[in-house]
Amino acid sequence: MPDPGTVLTRNWLHFGRVLRGLGFDAGPVRMLAFLTTLTVIDLGRGDDLRTAVHAHFGRRRDELPILDQALAAFLGARAPAGDASSSSQTAVRERGAVMSLTARQLKVLDDEEGAEGAEEQKVASYSRAELLRQKDFDALTEAEMAEVRRLIRLMRLPAGLTRSRRARAGGRDRLDIRRLLRRSLRFGGELLVFSWKSPTVRPRPLVLLCDISGSMERYTRLLLNFAYALKNASTRVETFVFATRLTRITRLLRSHDIDAALNRVTASVDDWSGGTRIGEAIETFNRRYARRVLGHGATVALISDGWDRGDAAQMRQAIARLQRSCHRLIWMNPLMGAPGYEPLTLGLQAALPFVDDFLPAHNLANLEALGALLLETANRRPVRRQTPVVATA
Repeated sequence: MPDPGTVLTRNWLHFGRVLRGLGFDAGPVRMLAFLTTLTVIDLGRGDDLRTAVHAHFGRRRDELPILDQALAAFLGARAPAGDASSSSQTAVRERGAVMSLTARQLKVLDDEEGAEGAEEQKVASYSRAELLRQKDFDALTEAEMAEVRRLIRLMRLPAGLTRSRRARAGGRDRLDIRRLLRRSLRFGGELLVFSWKSPTVRPRPLVLLCDISGSMERYTRLLLNFAYALKNASTRVETFVFATRLTRITRLLRSHDIDAALNRVTASVDDWSGGTRIGEAIETFNRRYARRVLGHGATVALISDGWDRGDAAQMRQAIARLQRSCHRLIWMNPLMGAPGYEPLTLGLQAALPFVDDFLPAHNLANLEALGALLLETANRRPVRRQTPVVATA
């Protein structure tokens, strides 16, 4: 007969693994503090349990409903049929139907035989999710498209950290001369107590430029879901869409209802599924928004297939200026998933010499790879050896 405390710890550690899969910080430090909290609260009270989960794993207000869904699925899956606790039933009733994938992942049984069955069920669920991660957006069915949109909304892409000009007390980086002199006044001007300071860090800003022209129509809705997930995961994200003109949609995405946010975007954009003038749109961005949104070392991610009806020389001038203004310029192309694809369009040929990273964007794994790249390159500026563009009369 296994020890009840061991079983309880194992179950909640499994809950932590699922939270990490959903993008939450549920590492050993937070899990240890959470398990300690469980020893001093009444586990039969759903409100206390939910508050503990919010306090230890919630970072933003819009993440709390996701935590509630995960907790309700965990409690519902743990309780045997016909013998669910009142707190489990209350949590499930309050939050309604939970995500089916999460419910299967949270299947935890106390005996070893049941644990093996739960492991098989979890592996099957992850296998299905893995297939969707690798499947081309262009080949998805309607049901798969809905599931991919849901997975995109759960994404939490790290933007990486950058040093701020502000400093904080502590550390051993530099002497804090101002504080050192101020403290010396207590000792008659003698420098007896040394004060140190170190730079503060903050998320590096991210600017997302999405192509919504006719050639990108089959990817547009998914990319807007991606933009919504990025915007709601960080406060330092600016989002723009373009076809023949540039439109800023950052404020339109500030909503807890994704469908309402995307409907507002659709209604406010006049050139939806129109032609493509990438160079003109980037030139407008450089003239109207670059100084405002690129002033703190922002990374720019441009998602487009590269089909352009504008002037290649204009594209070259605009993309070169954009690269000089940002920390890193990333171009993601959904067509790179096609066999034998080569960037042969005039617009891409003019732009690629000034692009730091040229990446695919045809499936969910590619979008997740963007987060890994942002994290790895946050403190490393790319080496640029392009020939300077000479302005023409």
